[in-house]
Amino acid sequence: MVALRISLSCLIFFFFAQVDTFGQQLVLKKKLTFQADNERLEDILLTLAEAGGFSFSYNPDLLPVDSLISLNVENSSVKTVLNLLLGKELEYKISGSLLVILKTKYTDDHYDESSITKKNYTIDGYLQNAETGEYIGNTTVYDIGGLRSTTTDLNGYFSLEIPIREQVVALSVASNDFEKSAMVVLNKDQNLNIPVIPSKGILTASQGNNRAGAAMVNKLKVVQFVTSERGLAHSENLDVSNYRFAQASFVPFVGTNLKMSGTVENSLSLNVLAGYNGASKGLEFGGILNINRFYSRGAQVAGIGNVVGTETNGVQVAGIFNTNFGTVKGLQIAGINNLVLDSLKGVQFSGINNVIIGRTEGIQVAGINNLARNDVDGFQVAGVSNVAIRDVNKLQLAGVVNFGVDITGVQAAGVINASYGQVRGMQVAGVINTSKSVLSVQLSGVMNVATDTVFGTQLTSVVNFAKHNKGLQLGLVNIGHSASGTSIGLLNLFLHGYNKLELFTNEILPLNARIKLGNRRFYNTIGLGTKGFKSNNVWGYSYGIGTVIPVGKKQNDLNFDLSVTDLQDDDTWFETLNLNARLGIHYGFRINQRLMVYGGPVWSHLIYDPKNLEESPFLLDLEPYEMYKTSIGGNTVLGWIGFEFGLRLL
Repeated sequence: MVALRISLSCLIFFFFAQVDTFGQQLVLKKKLTFQADNERLEDILLTLAEAGGFSFSYNPDLLPVDSLISLNVENSSVKTVLNLLLGKELEYKISGSLLVILKTKYTDDHYDESSITKKNYTIDGYLQNAETGEYIGNTTVYDIGGLRSTTTDLNGYFSLEIPIREQVVALSVASNDFEKSAMVVLNKDQNLNIPVIPSKGILTASQGNNRAGAAMVNKLKVVQFVTSERGLAHSENLDVSNYRFAQASFVPFVGTNLKMSGTVENSLSLNVLAGYNGASKGLEFGGILNINRFYSRGAQVAGIGNVVGTETNGVQVAGIFNTNFGTVKGLQIAGINNLVLDSLKGVQFSGINNVIIGRTEGIQVAGINNLARNDVDGFQVAGVSNVAIRDVNKLQLAGVVNFGVDITGVQAAGVINASYGQVRGMQVAGVINTSKSVLSVQLSGVMNVATDTVFGTQLTSVVNFAKHNKGLQLGLVNIGHSASGTSIGLLNLFLHGYNKLELFTNEILPLNARIKLGNRRFYNTIGLGTKGFKSNNVWGYSYGIGTVIPVGKKQNDLNFDLSVTDLQDDDTWFETLNLNARLGIHYGFRINQRLMVYGGPVWSHLIYDPKNLEESPFLLDLEPYEMYKTSIGGNTVLGWIGFEFGLRLL
């Protein structure tokens, strides 16, 4: 069993150490068309690099750079052209857009490996600033493709051991402060002074975002805990510049990619406990943690967490968290938290919360909370709350509360929906909806609030509030600053609405006062009247509704009022119910801006239970005359045409 495990481990290590050809194909498959007539080999190589959008690095001592060559290339790949020029014995390494030539048909064997007993050559030396001559520390020197690397000390000194089986070595220098460069040397014990050119500091937007994301990855406490400070410093000098089909690591920097793991893109990555890699393009598994400085394209699965510096395109599954400093296109599943510092185009599932700093174009599902600091052009579904710092274009569904700015979709919450902008879609809440403006519908169990204007509809069982109502309000109480729309409720209160005080007389109660509250389309009336102030006096309190139509150039009014008055005397108070139902048409003549005289006919009915006559004999004296008499549901109904005249103030 032990032997089997050892054999399997060796097989896995060998498999994971193979060089991936995918990165090379990006450069070598480019199609070129050009012609050279009796030109120097070196000039042809420069033309080839310019046409292919890459650069060469090679040792001129190993190539006949001055030889004259004629060549006619039409829609041929870079690899085909190189084989024509340098032979099929060609060996090369690719680092980003840098193609390094290591061996050609012109390369001679410079040693006899069988006659050498030692295993490695040592190449050491110093890095110097090409402009100032100063020695440069904390800069990475590495063997392109071989994953052997070191960092210069404070005096600019480096030392690398290279296996003797490699005839030619491509050394590259990497630092954020200097231009990336490479040199090809013969593999032998030697000391080199390597000049490097200071960086111009000009980065593309993509490069800037990539470096910013990678830097944020390295600053995470969890990353610093599982990695070494020296290893992080080493990786910060490099972008993704190496490619491997597969890698295996136990913990960061202890694996097949050695110290260069932060610069390598892997198609298959296995991190027994935790891994720190440049990028993954395929499958990545981690017992505890997967860390990619740059992108993940494919699938990441980790027992605890996944961390990605730039783009995630595919699937992330983690027992606790997924953290992404760039865009996510695909699916995230985490036991506790998903964090995206850029935008999401896909789906997030988490047990507790999802956080997106950029735009959301997809679905967020969380047991407790979803937070999107930009537009939500998709769905937020949470057991407790959804928060969108900007607009919601499709759906927010929460057990308790939703927050957003402009809502063009639907907000649905068990308790509260809050919009700090316009509601163009719908708000549905068990308790309260709040917004600035409503262009469509607010529907709540208790209260709707619009701090500016309602152009659409507010529906609630208790209170609607709108600073300006230009649509429809339907609720027990409607409150606001002004209303040119329709507000229907038991009570309508508008500061600049149709608010009137009326003092009037009618055929039953000579002395009456009444207030009208609402707007011209719909108002409520609350009144009190009496026959006089003697003992055993008859009095009544009333409630009604009405509407008013402007008439003529002087803005006179024609009111239609429907009201019900409960009539009592000093002996009965509220012991019986005796109703006077009145439907009146009243014409109001304007005296001035604040005073009108009005009056008109009233279709009046007296409704009472005959059994009440013994306790309320005054009922027999109220009817001025009888037009008709009937009985409905055991109640006596008397009808006649009455009148109402009075003054209307305010």
